[in-house]
Amino acid sequence: MIIPEILEYIEDADLEDWLTAAFIEREQELPLQALCTNGGYPSASRAVDIWMVEITDRTGKVWSGKFNVEFFEESKNGSETEHRAEHQAGELFFTLDTETAQIGFVTDAWPAVRRQNPGPELVPAQ
Repeated sequence: MIIPEILEYIEDADLEDWLTAAFIEREQELPLQALCTNGGYPSASRAVDIWMVEITDRTGKVWSGKFNVEFFEESKNGSETEHRAEHQAGELFFTLDTETAQIGFVTDAWPAVRRQNPGPELVPAQ
């Protein structure tokens, strides 16, 4: 994901607020599939909730951050016509290149982290 406008806000005190709005506008580009736990897929018809966007490391050219997200995971329930939706919540981690405005998401470790430490940030909300 590239958000060129972000370069105008890099030094602003409300960068996290601006990023929250940018992520909401681009929710279809978020790697929500990595947080699905039941073999389903993120619902295209229900809203995604994003909050607590935080830049956790502002050193160097590439900064790191995280935010909370809630969405619905849909799956087929054995038949082609019956679907079910399940509420999911988690934390997404990202990097921000402060020169190119490239935002990347760190998804490699999620399955391993979920198995080793099923903390509240990676466990589906019940």
